Amino acid sequence: MKNLIISNDNYIEPNCAIGKQKCGIIFWQKTGFLRHCNYLGFQSMITLIDNKFSPTNIQNHGESCFIQFDNDEEKTFYLSLKKERDSNHYFIYGESHTVYVDADFHIFALKIVSYIGKQIGCKFFVDDATGYLEHRSAEKLNEYIMNFEVPKFESPDLLREYFINKTNEDES
Repeated sequence: MKNLIISNDNYIEPNCAIGKQKCGIIFWQKTGFLRHCNYLGFQSMITLIDNKFSPTNIQNHGESCFIQFDNDEEKTFYLSLKKERDSNHYFIYGESHTVYVDADFHIFALKIVSYIGKQIGCKFFVDDATGYLEHRSAEKLNEYIMNFEVPKFESPDLLREYFINKTNEDES
């Protein structure tokens, strides 16, 4: 996980749209000279994730993608390609509501982000609600997950729709 930078500062994120994460992880690509992504690179990254981690379902919506594991609607990893504010450059942004599931999936999601960073030669800022990246304690991670009160969405499709709408609003 050496490609991950701990952060909960929304001013670092290129669109300044990130708040303090509560239910898992939010991550975004560290941008800068030659550290950007494009649509082809984004689609290639989804293919690499598919080959390496064998998800059970991938729902690709162009510049947004939902990757599901173990046929479990809650084990979902969301990726999107976002445009930097006042720029023609794009970067990878993602979320995973890992505290809806368990500690193993939280660590697994962090490994996926680290893998993406390694493949594209770029670091990722990560807002980790559980603090696991700082304390590296399985006990504290499990405690956070057990004490988290999960809000229920009526269906996984509504949750996906929420993410897509939120992404579209951020770009406006």
